[in-house]
Amino acid sequence: MLRTLLFFTLTAFATAAEISFSRQIAPILIDQCVECHRSGKAKGSYRLDTVELLLKAGDSETAPIVAGKPDESELYRLIATHEEDDRMPKKADALPEKETKLIRDWIASGAKLDVADQKAPLRAIVPETEKTQAPAKYPRPLPVTALALNPTGSTLACSGYFETTLWDVASGKLTARIDGMPERILALAWITENQLAVAGGVPGRSGEVWLVNPSHPQERRRLVSARDCVLAMVASPDGKLLACGGADNQVRCFELPSGKLKWQTEPHADWIMGMAFSPDSQHIATVSRDRTAKRIDAAKGEIEATFTGHDSAVLSVTFSPDSKETLSGDVEGNIRRWDRNGDAAKDGTLRPGGRTEMLALGFLDAGTPLAAMGSGAVVSMDAKARKTKDKITLYGDRVNVLQVQRIDKLTRIITGCHDGTVRINELGKAEPVLQFLASPGW
Repeated sequence: MLRTLLFFTLTAFATAAEISFSRQIAPILIDQCVECHRSGKAKGSYRLDTVELLLKAGDSETAPIVAGKPDESELYRLIATHEEDDRMPKKADALPEKETKLIRDWIASGAKLDVADQKAPLRAIVPETEKTQAPAKYPRPLPVTALALNPTGSTLACSGYFETTLWDVASGKLTARIDGMPERILALAWITENQLAVAGGVPGRSGEVWLVNPSHPQERRRLVSARDCVLAMVASPDGKLLACGGADNQVRCFELPSGKLKWQTEPHADWIMGMAFSPDSQHIATVSRDRTAKRIDAAKGEIEATFTGHDSAVLSVTFSPDSKETLSGDVEGNIRRWDRNGDAAKDGTLRPGGRTEMLALGFLDAGTPLAAMGSGAVVSMDAKARKTKDKITLYGDRVNVLQVQRIDKLTRIITGCHDGTVRINELGKAEPVLQFLASPGW
């Protein structure tokens, strides 16, 4: 009997000693605690978005973690208490008993940290889980939610399911598939021939940004591991900066090609739905479900202007070719023009398609904005006359993404639709010069 009891006791200690902070504890803290205890939102002056900060006391001045003594560890006490007014997380269900016990056992066994850099974001230390494989053949066309042309204009990167697909622009043929990407890809930016940025995630669960070498896809690294989906991403025209934003309300800006974080800010009170870089690479525009649009200094991350002229969620944004004016589009079909100070332009409202979402915006030239809409229409507009100029193309479903390609005197409008179709239209031609379903197997 004594031998049996000793065996189970030793087994319990061995199990506790094997608990991994990075694989088992950090994911719990990320899911349950980081949202209220991070940069810009540190309740009780306590942060745990890095290991270094996790170990520092907040306003209570009580040590969050006391190795070997869970009952003296403030973090564990607040998680385990039955007093609802004190228990963490606030205004939410208590942690499952299994997770609470795991944290207790980790502290009891010495609170060991299998972390190389304690200053790194907590999300960055969690080992990557193996991603689901993309299907060899898609059972149905996948909505096109992101497109990006390579610098030579010969290859088009397209959103896929756990993958990015590459297509030949001349023929519409599939040329490559880059797997191991986010489940949903919502933004792409091709920076150089050897650097493609991929952004997306799983709504409500995770957000990711990757830098990948399309020629050697095994050469990749993750820039962002966020608590919610990355919905928008843009690269500066000079190729020196990459900015992204999404459902965690954060905007992050990285230096290229290094991928070093330059700055991070939270300019909106709700999801960031769209972003644009000014042609001079000096400014970033962001739009949000909070009904506002912002103009941000790309070098410093400081807000230069706020536009409040929308009455509904704002989905899309673009800069004028001279970088002075900004256009933003909302869910009610309005496109608003505003200046560098956030002031609305006189007679600056365009309504090219009635009450339908303005999903993507661009410019053909200084006086000719483009709009891709929820109605399936892609149109050019006369900004001065405030009316539709030409219908570029018409789909049977939402047009999620729009790009303009200029080759000498030739202008092409590349669009992606919710029905899985990609079209390339040339200015002046009624029919697309190329159309294909961007889903392998179709």
